[in-house]
Amino acid sequence: MSSSRRSSPTRRQRAGRCPTCGSERVIAVEEDVILRIGHRRHRFGRVAHERCHACGERIFGIEVSRQFDAAILKRRGRRAA
Repeated sequence: MSSSRRSSPTRRQRAGRCPTCGSERVIAVEEDVILRIGHRRHRFGRVAHERCHACGERIFGIEVSRQFDAAILKRRGRRAA
């Protein structure tokens, strides 16, 4: 329990900071995202995420990442059938 208490202030300090360039110019956006996996492109409409205004890095939450995975696996299944 004490370890989670120690880690939560660290998370708050890092919130809004880009993991790539360290800029504090990270903004919440909702926009279309195109993921390239291999030679294929997967388009997702209106995805809520954070984007660094300084370097352009996109930061996706775990739920959004799971949705990407599920959608891509579902599309692969359609092509295989």
